[in-house]
Amino acid sequence: MPRVYLSSPQHWYNACAVSGCDENTHNNEYLDELEVYLKAAGIETKRSYRRPPKDDTTDGTDLMIRAVDESDEWGADVHYVSHTNAYDGTVKGCRPMIYTGSTRGERLAEIMIKHRRAITGQSVTLFRRTDLYELRVPSAVSYYEEHVFHDNAEDARWFHENMRLVAEAAARGLCEYLGVAFVDPYAKKEDDGGVLPVVGCGTSGTAARAAMVLLKDRGFYEEYLSNSDTLFGPVATAATEKFQRENNIAVSGIVDQCTWKVLIGK
Repeated sequence: MPRVYLSSPQHWYNACAVSGCDENTHNNEYLDELEVYLKAAGIETKRSYRRPPKDDTTDGTDLMIRAVDESDEWGADVHYVSHTNAYDGTVKGCRPMIYTGSTRGERLAEIMIKHRRAITGQSVTLFRRTDLYELRVPSAVSYYEEHVFHDNAEDARWFHENMRLVAEAAARGLCEYLGVAFVDPYAKKEDDGGVLPVVGCGTSGTAARAAMVLLKDRGFYEEYLSNSDTLFGPVATAATEKFQRENNIAVSGIVDQCTWKVLIGK
């Protein structure tokens, strides 16, 4: 089972432009949302220390070192860092970071940014750095996400109002990178009273075959499909990506609730 370590800010209090909030608080609230999505997909999670606002009894650097040690000892596949940024109150946008020269980091960033851009008109600019401890030291591939600028009122409000949407986009990206089918824990029931099964690369069975038949009927699955084909493999995944791209659905290669709905024609 894939493992994602979730690391929140450990430094001293940074006020948020949303009254009564701060960087530690809203990042932990965001990670609460993200954890629900990851667990629904069968991904194990472990959280760093949840430092209380304005707590000066603990050293932030020591806590950060402890988080990386925990991540390594646990055997995380991804070390995911959630922060928000600040400058002069005028700057907006998402500023994710990876370690310079990391092949795994580049691949993860490509996927994560694709899903983030699908939900926002804000700028998403990738930075490559070697100086940050949580990029340089973890054994796992590290993705350091500066979601918005918390000293910009418009940016901060957007994050607060769209926290679950941001968490869903991040979960979709992590699932895609880890090769896990995304599962929406908040999916509404379909007319038949049940949620349609999520189908991704490696899924086999009736639902996988139904998805392939629908893709073939619509001209996206171009190879021969026998009566015994029930494994959703790389060809079906590529066909799904093409179908999603042409139907303005977030491209994941996974037949989720949204993709089923368009495939079936609901």
